[in-house]
Amino acid sequence: MNPAELHSMAHDPESRATVEVGQDRAGTAEDQHHDLTSGRSPEPSRQGAAALVSMRRAVSRVWWWVLLPLARSIVASAVWAGFGERMARALSRGLVQAAAVCCLLLGLVLSCGPAAVATMVGALAAAASALLLWRQALPGVVSVAGLVLGVGLLILPDVMVVVSGAVLTAVGVAVLAIPPGRAAYAHTERARVRTGFGGEGWAGWWDLHRHLSAHAVRLAAAATRPSVTAEVSWPAPGGVLAPGLVERLPVRRCGTWLGRSVVGPVIGTDCYAPHRDVIGLVAPPQTGKTALMGHHILDHDGPLLATSTKPDLYNYCAGKRAQQGPVWLFNPEQLGDQRSSVWWSPVSGCADAQVAAVRAGLMVGGVSTSEDGGDRWDQWSVSVLTALLMAADLSGTDMARVARWVFSPTSDARSGGAGEALQILGRNPGGRVPEGTLDALRQVLATDARKTRDSIFMTLSEAVKFMTDPQVAALVTGSDGGQELDAEQLLAGRGSLFVVGSDRKHASIAPLLAAMTGHLFETAKRVASSRPKGRLDPPLGLFLDEAALITPVPLDRWVADAGGRGIHIEWAVQSPSQLAQRWGAKGGETIWNATNAKVIFGGLSLREDLEKASVLCGDRHEPVPTGDGEERYEKVRVCPVDRVRTIPQWHALLIHRATPATMVRVSPVWERSDLRPPPAIITQAPTSAAVRAAGHAADQVAA
Repeated sequence: MNPAELHSMAHDPESRATVEVGQDRAGTAEDQHHDLTSGRSPEPSRQGAAALVSMRRAVSRVWWWVLLPLARSIVASAVWAGFGERMARALSRGLVQAAAVCCLLLGLVLSCGPAAVATMVGALAAAASALLLWRQALPGVVSVAGLVLGVGLLILPDVMVVVSGAVLTAVGVAVLAIPPGRAAYAHTERARVRTGFGGEGWAGWWDLHRHLSAHAVRLAAAATRPSVTAEVSWPAPGGVLAPGLVERLPVRRCGTWLGRSVVGPVIGTDCYAPHRDVIGLVAPPQTGKTALMGHHILDHDGPLLATSTKPDLYNYCAGKRAQQGPVWLFNPEQLGDQRSSVWWSPVSGCADAQVAAVRAGLMVGGVSTSEDGGDRWDQWSVSVLTALLMAADLSGTDMARVARWVFSPTSDARSGGAGEALQILGRNPGGRVPEGTLDALRQVLATDARKTRDSIFMTLSEAVKFMTDPQVAALVTGSDGGQELDAEQLLAGRGSLFVVGSDRKHASIAPLLAAMTGHLFETAKRVASSRPKGRLDPPLGLFLDEAALITPVPLDRWVADAGGRGIHIEWAVQSPSQLAQRWGAKGGETIWNATNAKVIFGGLSLREDLEKASVLCGDRHEPVPTGDGEERYEKVRVCPVDRVRTIPQWHALLIHRATPATMVRVSPVWERSDLRPPPAIITQAPTSAAVRAAGHAADQVAA
């Protein structure tokens, strides 16, 4: 076998496994031949080797999963906090502090050296004897004691005297520093958190270790991320990694960092959520949700899409993400004076009726909320827009033609209205147009119920009104000649797509961004269905900042099975009430319940939002004096409503599955040392002719 073949087999897991199996078989045959020639039975040797492997695995499992966690739990136990507080109170008493002063003075004296100490002791003894002359026996005792101590110090080695002085000095200083240290610690952020939010009811060390620690996400990755486990070792027997190898998996590639616990155990635990979990961030403006999401984008191991109302996430994360794969920016409004590096048309692929229906549903859903009261028109609007998108793709036109049809809901094809789309579909090229799609458009255009038709097309006009913006129209129609988004290329190359758009009431681009996000999600589902276990590896990350404002995708349905397909979803809203406002009461409850890890920052004001977070933290029983010398236990909230509102800056309440709640501290993404400037946008700016053409199309749409 030549070196090239050996190199390729070393990097191919299947070839490597084949070689390993062949070597095992060859070794087995040689062992059997040796055993037969030597007259020994081969069975005992094989049984002994298997027993040795089992014993090693059992010992490793006991060490990594029992003894080491037990030792860590003892060191981090909350018992030490109470013990330390009691010791600090005891050492702060006046008598102990006076003894510490004497200890400090004696240490300083001993540090001067044996000769000086002997002289000092003799002088003190003589002075004490002179003061006590009115007694007969005591002066003599004091003089003898001073003489003996002075002579003893002269006899002792210098090193022992100096070391003893240093030890006594250190002890005195340490004890004297406890009262001011306690006073200063009470004003620190950690002390305020542990005092205000501490106590029973929070997650203990074992709770965090089993469900939220690096150990927990490594175990999850060992079962769901073959690409990560293959980098640690060769395939293990039965596909199961040894415990020691599991603990070597890179934790940031196995899960998402959520912060470091600051309540419960004395030593904080870094908390993580596996990529199969849905994460929700709830925080008012300027309280930390974007700063935390930036960490997740930087550390995500795989392709991702990140949406935001500002270019902050792109500025912080694009540079480092460019080291893993290609980075694209889709910024239709050119917020922050940054041009887009990729364009995408909602018409692309809509010759397929199923793609057109999904695309139309996303665009119509982007302008409909639970408070609109127009749900009865949404289904008809989706059916009509499905037909228009199909007609545009089948005729080779773009989104500008779709917008013109929407704004001209006439059945006259000669005037360039929606009747033109009906004519295109009527030709039924290739038999690809379902009868239902054609009938829906024909029925709406031919109806005598003018109010019904106007209501349907009014909804559609809101869904495509972003085409009235020349910049957006140029980007959607590809007039600038840039690179078109390829979702499969993004998934295959660990690419990063940053989408930036503002929340505006009129001519909102939310339908466009929702359609693009849905296109990537549907492509990921299709690709995952052809992968082993129906899961993407590495996973796709969907980081939806301000999800209720600019990416109103059907989260209530996506969160149900996205994790099982290798799609990691993280959404962020300003308040839980935004979920109900965008997705309805039932949809908001579905999203809230299906979100495995909820990170809630301080600053919420609505009683309903505060109560929802407080209830999830549970209750605890506290002793209350009854006045007659006895106590009774009263049920109180682990985190009352007022405490939820006053969570300190860069702290958050973490609620994960069935694990007791905990408080975590996070750090802003801009404090990281591995940040890099964003890559240069190589796509040329739209030419003046392209902008004029897009503006002309927008004028036609508006007309």
